[in-house]
Amino acid sequence: MTDTNYDQLRVRYRARSMRRKVTIGIGLLLLMAGYALLAVSPDTPSQWVLIRVFVGFALLFVGFAVAILPILSRLTGGDD
Repeated sequence: MTDTNYDQLRVRYRARSMRRKVTIGIGLLLLMAGYALLAVSPDTPSQWVLIRVFVGFALLFVGFAVAILPILSRLTGGDD
């Protein structure tokens, strides 16, 4: 393997690693936003409670999926 092939592989690996870290970070931010929306104060009007809870759970679901998929992919070896 020549040096140029090694350099290309190294650049691709770094880009993939950085993309994985960014994806996990975005997923964690979505999780935090979901938890923040689920924190409803008692004086919130009832029509907003339902919307906030629905959006909060949706963000929790999407955030968990976005954050955990790169980790599962790496553990199962599907990203080689």
